[in-house]
Amino acid sequence: MQTSSPIKQAEQIAIEKGLFYKPFFLAPVKQIFAQRAVRFDELAAEENGDWSQYLRLLATLSRAQQYAADALPEELPPLKQGHTVLPAADGSRIPLEFYPALRRIVSQMATAQEGQYFQTGIQRAADLPQQEAEALAAQVLQGEYAQEDAPLFIWIHAALQVVWTVWAQQLDDKQVLPVTEREVCPCCGGEAVASVVLANGDWNNLRYLHCAVCNSRWNALRAQCTFCKDQSGIALQEIQNATNGALRGARAESCERCGHYRKMFMLQYQQYAEPVADDLASLALDILVGEAGYLRGGHNPFLPIE
Repeated sequence: MQTSSPIKQAEQIAIEKGLFYKPFFLAPVKQIFAQRAVRFDELAAEENGDWSQYLRLLATLSRAQQYAADALPEELPPLKQGHTVLPAADGSRIPLEFYPALRRIVSQMATAQEGQYFQTGIQRAADLPQQEAEALAAQVLQGEYAQEDAPLFIWIHAALQVVWTVWAQQLDDKQVLPVTEREVCPCCGGEAVASVVLANGDWNNLRYLHCAVCNSRWNALRAQCTFCKDQSGIALQEIQNATNGALRGARAESCERCGHYRKMFMLQYQQYAEPVADDLASLALDILVGEAGYLRGGHNPFLPIE
């Protein structure tokens, strides 16, 4: 697999900004969905049964997302000054680019071999008129889950990711400035799926939260709860002696004060960890921490049980 993208970013920015520069914001790389597809394929090879099949489907979906992202024009919406730089991913406004992205993703999935197991949902998504699709997208962003529409959510999420990610790819640290409140994404207001701890030169041990919507990363303090900001009751949970690729680098940062946990991926132990993909391949850690009484935090749009 290719070198992890945060390391490439670190090397390039260090050259441009100076070796001691510590960025607050890391934009998603141009080929993020293609890179994620490779990681999903790797993780699927380590799984068995239905879950391996689902990870392979997500690899195919990630490639479809890359196809849709490559087709979108690189045009930024008006930037904001406030809680988010980009238009907030809160359902109040669905971008015009969303429906074309959805159509491209669904068209790719309809002909994919892995898509045959999800044909009902794919066909329903293909048949959605624009107004209905946009209404469902608003519901998804607002966290409103109607059971009868559940088969559509994976495709809706995928298209929303594409639009906000293409926007975020065009931003830099001059536009996304450090903020005090770091619980949600400073670009779009989305929730972090997990955090990543880098393992490279001057950026070694820096932690970045990874947005589940626009795939941006923003710096967050180590040993501080990413929900309530408490520092006294933080603990790291892990699967001891894990040999599975995702579990080897996965940790769960739990907080005694608020009772939540969010996953953290240590690139020191698994250099190819990708938060969205590795989260879905490390569910054994969720079971362990959940049995200890902690509530999962960190929204993964492709986790079926959410």
